[in-house]
Amino acid sequence: MRALRALTVLAVLATLAWCGYWVIGQQALDRAIRAGLAHVPEVSAGSHSIGGFPNRFDVTFNEPRVAVDGVTWTAPFVQIMALSYQPNRLIAVFAHDQALRVNGTEASLHSEDLRASMAMDATLDLPLDRVTLVGQGLDLLVGAANNRFDSLRLASRRIGPAIHEIAALAETVYPDTAMMDRMDPQGLWPRRFDVLRLDAEVAFDRPLDRHLFDGAEPRLSRLTLTGARVAWDGVDIVAAGRLTPDAEGRLSGDVTLTVTGWRRLLDLARAQGLLTPENQTTLAGMLGAMATGEGGATIAVPLAVVDGDLRMGPVVLGTLPPLR
Repeated sequence: MRALRALTVLAVLATLAWCGYWVIGQQALDRAIRAGLAHVPEVSAGSHSIGGFPNRFDVTFNEPRVAVDGVTWTAPFVQIMALSYQPNRLIAVFAHDQALRVNGTEASLHSEDLRASMAMDATLDLPLDRVTLVGQGLDLLVGAANNRFDSLRLASRRIGPAIHEIAALAETVYPDTAMMDRMDPQGLWPRRFDVLRLDAEVAFDRPLDRHLFDGAEPRLSRLTLTGARVAWDGVDIVAAGRLTPDAEGRLSGDVTLTVTGWRRLLDLARAQGLLTPENQTTLAGMLGAMATGEGGATIAVPLAVVDGDLRMGPVVLGTLPPLR
């Protein structure tokens, strides 16, 4: 009987201690949020509240606004959650509608579901480890143009003290119909893409950690494109390599292009007047000798990029637009 009473007392004391921990943590978090909003004028909110007792800290920002370097984002609300015993791992849930303004251009984003997660190392400086943003059923409206994505995933992970890998993946993409009709009035190119993907590696001049807003902001010191993929209706194009822009944005490096459904691309190029029938026949013979896979449907071509010029051996295939 005494043992039962002792266990009951211990349970009550533990519950009271945990509740006291949450209350103290909630008050400290509230002070930190107020100080942070006052310290960083680029970020503001109409109001905020903290809930989640007793196992989580759920912070809801009403009418949040972020304005940095000509880019402004606003939304009705955003909710950021963390387990009270694991505050270095955050989950954010966004409202269905977001508003964007980029250098004077208005855009809006509607989503069926949009959420993000962020993990930081559990050390004093809280360096950023990884970030993931996942969206479903998205409509991006820019002016009168509406672009739809069935799913979107953005992710990054730290691979060095100030180096991060990033990836952007969109699946089942419907570009704006009117825009595509203007660009391709013959209707030769797809109006639906199965996959759009871009991979890159970014390096900053200092780590991304809790000192992010102290002193000079981190600056991008290197951007390297490491991969890309475009797939639609039997055509699948994968690029793998390392392309780095110079001060003027011109890319240089090596890349291997793997194309499945390359014969269809030749047909499209001919239909658009980019190839004559004779050139198509010559290219088809050359590429057919390199083809692999079922029916010779796949080719892998090593390419070099020099100051933006895309080369296959000594032949210049075209010029890539600079990254600015």
